[in-house]
Amino acid sequence: IPPKPSNDALPSPGVNPLGGPPKLEEELQLDGAQVRATLRNTGVLQWHGATKQGSLVVQDDLIGIKGEGELCIILHTFCISSSSSSKRPICRGAAAAIPKRKRKDMRLSFANERSRQMWFETIQRFLDEAGRPKKLMVIVNPFGGEGAGKKLFLQIVEPLLLAAKISFTMKETMFSSHAKDLAKSLDLSQFDGIACVSGDGVLVEVLNGLLERVDWKHAIRKPLGIIPAGTGNGMAKSLLHHAGEFFDVASATFLIIRGHKQALDVATVVQGQVRFHSILMLSWGLVADVDFESEKYRWMGRFRFDFQTLIRIVNLRRYNGSFSYLPAEHLGGTGGPYSSELEVNKLLQNNEADSARSWRKGYSGPLQSHPSSDWRSMDGVFVLVWLNNVPFAGESAMPAPLAKFSDGCLDLLVLRDCSRWELFGLLFKLQDGSHIKSKSIEYLKVKAFRLSPGGRCGSEKQGGYVDLDGEVLARGQGSHGDASNDPMVYGPTIEVSIQQGLATLFCPS
Repeated sequence: IPPKPSNDALPSPGVNPLGGPPKLEEELQLDGAQVRATLRNTGVLQWHGATKQGSLVVQDDLIGIKGEGELCIILHTFCISSSSSSKRPICRGAAAAIPKRKRKDMRLSFANERSRQMWFETIQRFLDEAGRPKKLMVIVNPFGGEGAGKKLFLQIVEPLLLAAKISFTMKETMFSSHAKDLAKSLDLSQFDGIACVSGDGVLVEVLNGLLERVDWKHAIRKPLGIIPAGTGNGMAKSLLHHAGEFFDVASATFLIIRGHKQALDVATVVQGQVRFHSILMLSWGLVADVDFESEKYRWMGRFRFDFQTLIRIVNLRRYNGSFSYLPAEHLGGTGGPYSSELEVNKLLQNNEADSARSWRKGYSGPLQSHPSSDWRSMDGVFVLVWLNNVPFAGESAMPAPLAKFSDGCLDLLVLRDCSRWELFGLLFKLQDGSHIKSKSIEYLKVKAFRLSPGGRCGSEKQGGYVDLDGEVLARGQGSHGDASNDPMVYGPTIEVSIQQGLATLFCPS
């Protein structure tokens, strides 16, 4: 009778810990205790003895393996222990309790060298068959968040990569857009992926750098990973939430080590000849105001957002403007018909012309071929317009709970108006996504989007910002900062289109 697994390390859902014939089975010592160990063809390692019993899934719970002496091997495990949970987590919301993995080294001692070698080679083969990366480019932002990027890399990320036998080249960013420059010039044939120890900004820079290369079609297939070391960390939170893993640096590193791949939609944002590629969000109104006006409180860390949000609720701003969108198929949408045939045709012509030149200048964005009659539009007064590509915008904010990594859609959140008290409650509900049930919120799945931001209501100042992935895209007259350095102009229409599954992330699909 096969031994029953304990709660020390349970296999992933869908893997039968007792199924499949044994690949190896032997009496050995585990951390000095005599056990009967079984390695099954399913990749499940089980052990049972007088004082020890348990199991783990080699490809899902093992960081790496190394030999020690003639008769021992060390397993570097990263498992969910019985003190965290009796079973694997299924995360159903931002507030769901997710057990944390713990690293532990296990020593297996064998009676002879032949057995040791057989077990070592078999376990290593399971790891190799998982498609794990062998060499990574690691880009560290030493300035983001609270300036802990380099420290987190040295204390947590580097030891895990070494235990997994992943070689790496580490580069620190020294100035704005440095990561973009690195991605544009990198010899990608030398690496199996790029890992960013940073906030979302460096990952976005890397993506734009890859898409600006002449060989962008090949470059964008290179898997990207994100290890949270910034203030927002929306992408890292979205990935770990999707994988059902605890949000921390070690778990994010382990996602990269495991080597699973997940396709990611990429949005292209255009105004005239200016173009950027986005993977997170575009916002106008409350969220953009909070993001940029909280910069003066950066010393507060991520709590600066909470503090500035309270200020903005008390002094609530409303903006005039308009936007139009292309609803996802069969989902319909609110708003009136969009009638500017001339502008839509002009956009199509520009995209087609850019596509013809893409072999010289990199990726220019997806072609749009939808007639204007398919579009819907809204105008008037707005508190918030928020376009999202992934569920989370930060560690504790899930504005788009229905967003998928590769569904070919963006999730549009619209708040026209509400009381300050209701707005305060909605922001609390952002933690688990329940805000979308509010009658004040319009939540839409869209294929394309066009924004024409206007001035602040009741003020002579135009004000307002357009936020793209945490950076100022455009700002109105009278806003904080120097608008002359912004890449786009506040007021004229900004176009957003989406290409399904263009990029690749390290994450289970």
